[in-house]
Amino acid sequence: MAVTNNKLIGAVGLAVLSVVLAWRILVTGLAEYYVARDTPEADAGALRWRSGQSVALYRQGLALAGRDPAAAMRLYQAAAWANPTDALVYLALAELQAGLGQSSVAIALAEIADALGPMRTPVLARSAAFWLAQGRPDRALARWDMLLRNRLGTAGQLYPLLLRWVENAEARPLLRSLLADPPQWWDQFFAYVAAKAVHLEAVAFLYRNRERSGKPPGAAEQQAYLERLWREGHWLETYLAWLSGLDERQQQGLGNIYNGGFELPVTGLGFDWRISAPRGVSVEIAETYGTRGGKALHVVFDGQRVHFRHVRQPLYLEPGHYRLQGRVRPDGLRAERGLRWTVRCGESGDQLLAESPSFTGSDDWQPFAQEFTVPAADCPVQWLRLELEGRAELDFEAQGGIWFDDLAIGRQD
Repeated sequence: MAVTNNKLIGAVGLAVLSVVLAWRILVTGLAEYYVARDTPEADAGALRWRSGQSVALYRQGLALAGRDPAAAMRLYQAAAWANPTDALVYLALAELQAGLGQSSVAIALAEIADALGPMRTPVLARSAAFWLAQGRPDRALARWDMLLRNRLGTAGQLYPLLLRWVENAEARPLLRSLLADPPQWWDQFFAYVAAKAVHLEAVAFLYRNRERSGKPPGAAEQQAYLERLWREGHWLETYLAWLSGLDERQQQGLGNIYNGGFELPVTGLGFDWRISAPRGVSVEIAETYGTRGGKALHVVFDGQRVHFRHVRQPLYLEPGHYRLQGRVRPDGLRAERGLRWTVRCGESGDQLLAESPSFTGSDDWQPFAQEFTVPAADCPVQWLRLELEGRAELDFEAQGGIWFDDLAIGRQD
C-alpha cells in the first residue's frame, strides 16, 4: 500500500512540475514576444509577464534617463541583476554615474562592459562614445578599430570621425598605433582620406608615416596617393612618390619612357603604361619573334569603327629637345590613315609636340624615330599615346594587327 502511495505522490509531483515548467515557458515566451516588438507598450507588456525581463528593464531605463535619472538607475540595476552579462546595461549605468560626477565608478563600469562585450556592434559604438566623453580618445580609437575589423559596414559613420583627427595636427599622434601596425581596413580608410581631406598635407602625413616593414607601398595605397597628388598638379611629388613605390625589378624599366620594352607587368599606376581595350580591339603584351627581351606590345583591330587612343603613358620631361624612337612590325594592318605615336602636353593633349610616321600594311621589324621639343612653359607633364589617325568617321575603321617594341625617348641637347 505504501508503494502505491509513493507512486501516486511521485506522479502528482511530476504533473505539478510539468505544469510549473509549462507555465514558466509560456511566461518567458510571452515576455520575449513582447520584447521583440521594441515599443514602450511592448516593454510594459513584457514586464507584466516577467518582471525580471532584462531587455525591457534596460529599454525603460533608457526612456527615463533624460528626465528621471534615479528611476533609470533603479531599472538599469534591476536589468543587471536579471542579466549580469549584458554589457549595454553597464555602459548605461556608466553614463548615468558620469553624469552624476562619479567618474571613477563610471570608468569601472565601462571597463566591465568592455570586458563583457568586445565584439557586439552596439556595445563597441557606445563604449567609444563613453570614452570620448571621458577624454580618452585612445580607448575610443581602440573600440572603433574593433568595429571596423569586424563590422566594416560602420565605415560610413566612422571614417568621417577619423578624418577629423587626421586633419587636426594635434590629434594625429593618436593614430600612431594604427600607422605602426595598419589593420585590414586601413587601405580603404586611406583612400577615403586621399579623396576627402581638405589639405594634401593630411594625406601626406598618413602616407609617409605608415610602417611598411621595408616594402614598397601597396598598389591601392599608392594609387590613392598618386591620384590626389595628380589632381592638385604636384607633378614632381607625384613622380617621386611613384619612384619610391617601385621594387628592384621595376626600377630596371626606368627611363624617359618607363618599361619601353614591355618586359615588366603593367600596373597602370603613376608613370607606368595605361592600357585598355575598347570594343573591336585586342591589346596585349605577348611573346613574339624578333624582340630583344621576348615580349612586345600587340594591338589587333577586328574591322569595327573605333577612336583608338587606349595605349598611353604620362611623361615627366624637362624642357628641351628629345628624340622618340622604337621598333614596329605591322601585321596586315588596314586603316585609312594608319596608326601613330604622339607626344602631347598635358591630359587634354591640345598641344601636339610630336607624331611618329603612320603605320599600316605588313612588314618585318623596322625602326622609327621622331624628334620634338618640350617647351619651357605650360607643359609640366606630357602624354605618349598610340592613336588611330583620322578626321572623317571612315578613317577610324581598322583591321589587322601591329607590334611595337623598344620604345624610348632620349635627350638631344
